[in-house]
Amino acid sequence: MTTRVTLFGVGRVARDVTRLLRARPDFSIVAAWSRNTGLIDKDLGEVAGGTPLGVTIVNNRAQALSVPADIIVIATTSFLRDVAPDIQAGVEHNRNVICTAEEMAFPWLIDEAVAGELDQLARRHGVTVLGGGVNPGFLSDALVLTAASAAWDVDHIVFKRAVNLSRFSATILRRLGIGFSAGEFNAGTGGGTIFGHIGFPQSMHLVAHALGERVEKITKRFEPILAERDYQLDQASVGRGLTAGFRQFSTAFVNGRPWFDAEFLGHLDPESVGATLEDSVDIEGTVPVHLSIKPGLRAQPASAALIANSLSRVVEAPPGLLTVADLRPARPSPTLKSALAAG
Repeated sequence: MTTRVTLFGVGRVARDVTRLLRARPDFSIVAAWSRNTGLIDKDLGEVAGGTPLGVTIVNNRAQALSVPADIIVIATTSFLRDVAPDIQAGVEHNRNVICTAEEMAFPWLIDEAVAGELDQLARRHGVTVLGGGVNPGFLSDALVLTAASAAWDVDHIVFKRAVNLSRFSATILRRLGIGFSAGEFNAGTGGGTIFGHIGFPQSMHLVAHALGERVEKITKRFEPILAERDYQLDQASVGRGLTAGFRQFSTAFVNGRPWFDAEFLGHLDPESVGATLEDSVDIEGTVPVHLSIKPGLRAQPASAALIANSLSRVVEAPPGLLTVADLRPARPSPTLKSALAAG
């Protein structure tokens, strides 16, 4: 059987998902919707950097939903409030949904009422809704839980990630906090216009919930890293003295003590500030477990892979709003190697 896929959003991640799925005969992208007016009426395959697929990008959600499909991939924004209406529309059309919004990894933390409504709606329509991606969705939660399965107990978790931000779009760089003076950075983080990495609280609550713990509070610290030289990227320019990166720290407390520490370093040139591209998980307990990925996963291609490799497990999952802790691990399709070899 062929799994039919609809795309909501045709940005970098969705384009990479398109490239992956076109090499897999058991999947077929049947519709694509975008709010980007510059993409309307273009062929999805060409926009993704390949030959035509015969799928025209539309600017009307209802038009995209009119094409029969099994699952929708929503890759548009980070926030529950923005994706909830699109998820609802998809579920009401009896579609399974996988969404890359960071807040969807554990949406009960943001709005328990909305999460509950989506869960009940999905159950009534017999479909599954999942929030997934790299971080959250894999590194800081699913991988942490996998590592914890080799531990006798979990006394303390430390997660660290360092990322090269130079490939991110200008819009995402500004949202992360790149290209600002120190004063602008502090004002933006305080005013809710600069977010840095989004998702650590979701991962912490997800892991704690899966391990039978309860997070009592989360403390956060957010520090700018100012550029010591000018940076000229294809998509943006960052002058000396402006933010070229940031460090972000979060700590979740359980039973009155630090239980899950997470650190994120993002920079346009991480090596210049002494950082190594690496993702690491350290689980302390009776039998410690230490896991490291070098170099760390690249955000966009890894997100696309996790989405593409999760489609089947979402379609096959029981109905409701689920987390990655509820599902079997994602796995790649064996058809990709032969397709790549054939060009």
